[in-house]
Amino acid sequence: MMSNPFDKASFWDSAVPVRPEFLKTIHSCLILAPHPDDESLGCGGLIALLRAQGCRLTIVVTTDGSHSHPHSTAYSESARIALREEEMRQALSVLQVSEKHIHFLRGRDAALPGKDDPGFIGFKIKLIDIIRDACPQLCLVPYELDPHCDHRSTWQLLDASLQEVKYNGITVWEYPIWLYQNAEYADIPDLKAGELIAVGIDAFLSQKSAAIAAHRSQVSELISDDPKGFRLSTEMIGNFLTGKEYFMERQSLRKEHTLSAAYFQRLYEQQRDPWNFEASEYEREKYATTIAYLGRGIYRNALEIGCSIGVLTALLRIKCNRLLSIDISSTALKVAQNRLKDHPDVEFRLAAIPHEYPDSSFDLVVMSEVGYYLSMGDLLATKRKIADSLLSGGTLIMVHWTHYVIDYPLTGDEVHEVFLNDPLFKSVSSIRTKDYRLNVFNKS
Repeated sequence: MMSNPFDKASFWDSAVPVRPEFLKTIHSCLILAPHPDDESLGCGGLIALLRAQGCRLTIVVTTDGSHSHPHSTAYSESARIALREEEMRQALSVLQVSEKHIHFLRGRDAALPGKDDPGFIGFKIKLIDIIRDACPQLCLVPYELDPHCDHRSTWQLLDASLQEVKYNGITVWEYPIWLYQNAEYADIPDLKAGELIAVGIDAFLSQKSAAIAAHRSQVSELISDDPKGFRLSTEMIGNFLTGKEYFMERQSLRKEHTLSAAYFQRLYEQQRDPWNFEASEYEREKYATTIAYLGRGIYRNALEIGCSIGVLTALLRIKCNRLLSIDISSTALKVAQNRLKDHPDVEFRLAAIPHEYPDSSFDLVVMSEVGYYLSMGDLLATKRKIADSLLSGGTLIMVHWTHYVIDYPLTGDEVHEVFLNDPLFKSVSSIRTKDYRLNVFNKS
């Protein structure tokens, strides 16, 4: 038998730590496991970590797991299926996941349809319904070329389903299983720097170990009458008990993109005030808090990013000698211009960030309910533009809704953490409510 060409030591050494602030923003996670036990092996520690912070976990098992001991007479096929599903429930109970969040698709073990096979569409329809119900921010799935036919088909199933779900920005992490033992050269991932990430799970290692042990049919001689029956070796299990779990976040799989001008134009054409800025008590309180956090001073030259129909603009105007307000929607800008037509100190401009960011200097930049419309790449580019345009000692105030919205590439928390982790921006005050967070930064 040819030795495995996959160098797991080098693979592990190339991993970068996951950003802790990213995991803190995950409120819903979908995990696809081809067989009962893959979830505990590949991501049992992360499951426990996410559950400890209150995250909703949805588990999808794509096959029935019956092929591990196909010649057993003591355990018929139906008995093996029932056994493995019960082991799955016990393992996930150890990881604090309720059985009501487990979905068994019961594809035939070792014969799950791939994307070009009969029956694939039926599984895809089922998974699409699950995704729409779960609204996941993060999906975990076996690596695309993991050396097992069911693992590859499961990856294809998720990829095909995500292409048909109305969503944006769901992050996909791939976890390796049989790459550690059965890889061929063609299976080895070609990763760019930063695409392999590691999650520290030392605090949850005992839970993970207990969850793996709950799959008794796979780790012991429970089914002893099939000489060719499957059993996980001690060496194989050891790959998953190192204190870290490894995931590939390949940029080529990222579905996120900055929301387009057409997206917003459709909203404003359907409704003049799609977010109820003018009448909402929530918006009124949030705007009042925003103005209060700006203090008593007057700013000489301010920029408002994403002014919409100008409700906040009208309040910001009294804090500024000059205010430039930009938006991506010409329809919204017309409403805003009409609202402030008697105030020549306010200029409105049609512009999309980051590429049309104004070429000027400001002592105040306001970004309220805008950042999560951007891809991470465009948010980072916008951060650089803000840093370049903001005068030394200038103020950046950011306010964002913190609940997950399936259409948006990012969450409000992700947006704020990007700025909090940049030494150029010093957070001088902040507030967090049940619905939004506000940060005031000074440029160092």
